[in-house]
Amino acid sequence: MASRKYRTLTIEIKDGKLDQTALTREQMDLLERKPVVYIYYNKNVLYVGETSGFLGRHEEHLKETGTDYRQFTHVIVLFGQYVDRNSQLDLERQLITYLITERETRLGTKIGGCLNRQLWRRVPDYRTKEEVYSQVLVPFWTNELKEAGIIEEVLLDNLRQSILFKYSPFQELSEEQLDLIDEMTSNEKNYLVEGIAGTGKTAVLTNLVARLCTDERYRGKKIGVAVKSNWINQAQRIFKAYGIQEHVSLGSACQLIQRGEEFDIIVVDEAHRLQRKYSKQHPSVSRTFKGSPLKTELDFLGRISKRMILLYDKLQIIRPSDIPWRTFEDYGKQHGFERRMMMKQFRIQIHEKGASYTAEDYFAGIFSFLQLSDMPFDKDVFRSKAPDAYFGVTDSICELFDYVEERRQYHPTAQCRVLAGYARPWGSKFKPGHKRYTEFDWIEGEERWKWNSTNKNWIGRPGSEEEIGCVHAIQGIDLDYAGVIIAKDLTFADGKVTVVKEHYYDRNGIPAKKDFVHEDFTQYIKQIYYILLSRGIRGVRIYFEDEALKRHFMEVVGLS
Repeated sequence: MASRKYRTLTIEIKDGKLDQTALTREQMDLLERKPVVYIYYNKNVLYVGETSGFLGRHEEHLKETGTDYRQFTHVIVLFGQYVDRNSQLDLERQLITYLITERETRLGTKIGGCLNRQLWRRVPDYRTKEEVYSQVLVPFWTNELKEAGIIEEVLLDNLRQSILFKYSPFQELSEEQLDLIDEMTSNEKNYLVEGIAGTGKTAVLTNLVARLCTDERYRGKKIGVAVKSNWINQAQRIFKAYGIQEHVSLGSACQLIQRGEEFDIIVVDEAHRLQRKYSKQHPSVSRTFKGSPLKTELDFLGRISKRMILLYDKLQIIRPSDIPWRTFEDYGKQHGFERRMMMKQFRIQIHEKGASYTAEDYFAGIFSFLQLSDMPFDKDVFRSKAPDAYFGVTDSICELFDYVEERRQYHPTAQCRVLAGYARPWGSKFKPGHKRYTEFDWIEGEERWKWNSTNKNWIGRPGSEEEIGCVHAIQGIDLDYAGVIIAKDLTFADGKVTVVKEHYYDRNGIPAKKDFVHEDFTQYIKQIYYILLSRGIRGVRIYFEDEALKRHFMEVVGLS
């Protein structure tokens, strides 16, 4: 214990009063004027804070009306050589995120009173950041917080797999992301924020919404948040855990429109999936347009909101009913939208020892393979034979399932799934006796699998590990490890990656006969595979059903 780089004091609290009887003069001096991080707690509720004068800060807390500090029975105070003005905000931020994730995962509850405005101050980079994590946060969590009964899960690595951690509004953001959020909250303009998969658009959304909910300038403002239907449950869980659910109206774009409410601001995630009036689309969306002169959900949202912020990736348009990019461009010009680009890649994590290639190389290679763009890239990202290689090619669907299952055994809390292009009918969704019913949708030798049983919250459903997910279940969702079937709906012929219409089974994904253009249809399918191939954070394995397409891929990435 002598090697610890921090110390703690645990003080009993009775009716708001600190029991100071056992404190030494040195300890009193520490609590009066030295930088500390503190956690108030009782059996059910926690509050995390930081200060350079705890005794005075405690008296200020007792006068506040938002939280009853007399409910707490103890406070644990963290201090030491690495707890200083540079690290305090960082420790506070990390503790809040980990504690909320741990308690919500274990108890389904939230930490009371955590969301305070001072957490929106930037956490500056500082020299001892790695030491603070390894020599203060980790042992403090494992020892003192465990012994106090505040936590049960001692492995922070496990908590980092949780969606509550990944999209925490207290999560550390890049300068690019922070600057963007600062800009969008400091004025009344409309914004179109563009970025490819993995650039942190959804993290910006959760942090932006939390900022709006706690910023005095937005007090009393009505805030709408539109997300894809497959992400509503996760968004509700995040907003509830961090205490901001009651401040926002959350739903799909279609749901927000049909509620008949008006908003001061609407923030739209996955705005590329907003719908236009089209002959082939979901009935609930068709009802939105019935009897209205408006032609797109973008028009409807603009009518019910004074201001919009749209998070967008034009390469994720995957159906003919999705609003075309040129419509967004025209709408943005007409309504004075500011356009901002997010460039840095955050999702893909390549940690192979000695590797010089990056996530950007992986994306550039995928874009080149799918002929979405032509950029130089380090081909070694696809050729690595390292045991922890990010990428690999398998010879069967069974091998994909073996891969994700092995990853799950090594990382029990990780999200690992097999995905595929929509190249099989979805017969298993029908009841037995229906003419289109099949017990299984995918067959390989003796093995059988079903499509995803639902599009909504699929990865949260028991048994989803044994299913194959389509793009509608996984778009906008992160996985830790992904197996991807590049199926027979895509091939390579005459020097081009092209769709095979007879092997594509998403009825609403095929353009109407009067609108059908083969090149446009091909673009939708290529963009579906871009989405599937960008889901895995820590690893991806792929299997090709089409040999011509596999040969093209191997040549592009230098594996032939």
